[in-house]
Amino acid sequence: MTLVQADPAARPGAAPLDVIPRLRAKVDDGSDAERRLAECILADIDFASRSPIADLAARARVSEPTVSRLARALGFDGTRDLKFHLAQVLAIGGAYLRSDGGTLLLGESQTAAAICAGAHAAVDLVRDAYVGVDTAAPARMLAASNRILIYGTGGSSSMAAVELENRLFRLGLNAKAQIDPQLQRMSAAVVDNRAVVVAFSLSGHVRSVMDSVKVGRTYGARVIAVTVPGSPLADLGDIVMPVVFREDGNLYKPSSSRYGLLAVVDILAMATAETIGPEVLENLRRIKQSLAIHHASDPTLPIGD
Repeated sequence: MTLVQADPAARPGAAPLDVIPRLRAKVDDGSDAERRLAECILADIDFASRSPIADLAARARVSEPTVSRLARALGFDGTRDLKFHLAQVLAIGGAYLRSDGGTLLLGESQTAAAICAGAHAAVDLVRDAYVGVDTAAPARMLAASNRILIYGTGGSSSMAAVELENRLFRLGLNAKAQIDPQLQRMSAAVVDNRAVVVAFSLSGHVRSVMDSVKVGRTYGARVIAVTVPGSPLADLGDIVMPVVFREDGNLYKPSSSRYGLLAVVDILAMATAETIGPEVLENLRRIKQSLAIHHASDPTLPIGD
């Protein structure tokens, strides 16, 4: 009996197959006809994904069988399968295929202004969103906990998780950030009903974070979800700290939502410090004292470097 190896991209939950590198390889190494056809597809993926084979072949100046042969050479069952994956890659990352990144290039003179404007806009969105939000409730939850596990996976959320650990441990709280999915699940399995899990996700759909939150809830942990309201992660939270963001479409610029997420971290940290009260000042004094050897001449510097 012949065993057929299934295409990994066809498995449920598998990452979408990226056809672009395969096409670019054909531009470099394919026959003359394959090169023309691959260049034609890459030049207008929307046309290639929607048009009849005859129209695509005519535009590329190749025969219709060449289109079918290229599809199979790229690893697809046929032209229909190729067109499906072209439409998929266009839907997921089409803006990144444009040479201008979907926006006008700003140039060196405007880079700093664009970054700072994006940061201000992100923080302003958070400020407006938190008018009337009860920040005392999650602060009380953190202040009363015996253990705080902080989860975030991916660039912005993992950064926020580590930063919240940095903010909370200096208040005398037992806080630990975990950004590795397996360590998230393992740590969630050893909590009790005095523990709090703080889960970060800009999308609210990150599977590793949601799975770990579910494990922690099984053993009694309470959950603060820092995410988009109405998302699957928000539904798992005892308390939701809303995350709001709006990107400007400039794909060359790092995401400004990171600044908004940091603002939420600081809101949570400051509310917790105020809940604990003056006793946190002794911890902060000790930390400042321990670092005095590095910059004793300037007591106005922030704690840490």
